[in-house]
Amino acid sequence: MNEHSQQTICQELSFSGPGLHTAGHHIIILKPAVENTGIIFRRKDATGEWQCIPAHWKYTKVLPLCTCIAVDDALHVRTIEHLMAALYACGIDNLEIDIEGSEVPILDGSALPFIEAINKVGVQTQSSARTVYTVIQEHCVEEGSRYIKIEPAGMLELDLTIVLAKIGKQRWQGVVTPASFTQECSQARTFGRLKSGLLAQLTRFQKDSICLGANQKSAVVIVGNKAINKGGLRMPDEYIRHRVLDLVGDLMLAGGHLQGKITAVSPAHRLNHQLLTELFKNHEIDRSPR
Repeated sequence: MNEHSQQTICQELSFSGPGLHTAGHHIIILKPAVENTGIIFRRKDATGEWQCIPAHWKYTKVLPLCTCIAVDDALHVRTIEHLMAALYACGIDNLEIDIEGSEVPILDGSALPFIEAINKVGVQTQSSARTVYTVIQEHCVEEGSRYIKIEPAGMLELDLTIVLAKIGKQRWQGVVTPASFTQECSQARTFGRLKSGLLAQLTRFQKDSICLGANQKSAVVIVGNKAINKGGLRMPDEYIRHRVLDLVGDLMLAGGHLQGKITAVSPAHRLNHQLLTELFKNHEIDRSPR
C-alpha cells in the first residue's frame, strides 16, 4: 500500500446480506472513484433519484449502537463502521458505494470479509496526496464514567479500556497502522449479551429497531461470562479489539487519516462522533497537504 498517495479499488465488487439492526436483505456495490472524491454512499430517495451521502463527520446522525450518516431525516445509511474500518486497512481514500436498503450488510460482524474482498480485486494508486489530519491540541469528551481523549502525536496511537459485567476489564494499546490493524483487530466481531428476561429484551430491541439481524453468524453472543458461538472467541480479548475496530472506522469520518494519541474508557460511537465534530469545529487539528 502507498502510504502517501490516495487510492481506490481496481474494479467493482459487491456484498449482500442482512443488516445487524434492520435484518432485511441489503446490497452494497463498491465502485472505483476519481481522486479527491472521498468515500461517498449513494442511495435512492422516495422519488427514485440517487442521492449522495458523504461518509463524513458533518453528516453523522445519532442512532443507537451504530454509526449512521444522513442528508435528512428520511435518507440515511447505518452501520457503516466495519466497512469504514476495512477501507482504512486497505488504504482506500476514494470510493462510491451504491446501497440498496438502509444498512451495510453485517456479514460476520467484523471488517475481515470486506478486507479480503478488496485485497482480491486490488487497489490502484492515484496522483493526489492522501489527506492527513494531525491533532494540535488536547481534547476530551466525557459522558458519566465514559470518556475519550485525544492529544498530539505523530501517528495514530490507541489506549482503550472496557469493563464488561461478569467478564471484567479488557485493555488494548498500541500504534495503529493499516497493516497492524488488519493483523490484530480486523477479525474481531461485534458482540452482545443475552440477559434474563430475553423476551422483554427482544421486544425492546424490536421497538427500537436495533439488533434485529443479530445471530451467532454475525456477532459474538455472550451468556453469563462466556461466548456461546461455535468455536468461541477468535482471540481472548476479542471484545476490546472490536471496540478498536469501531473507533478506527469512526475516525475515517474525518475525511482522511488522523494522527493523535487517543485514550478512552468505555468508548461509544456517539462519543467518537462528538470528539471528531468538536476537534474540527474548534480548529484543534491541522491538515496536510493544505
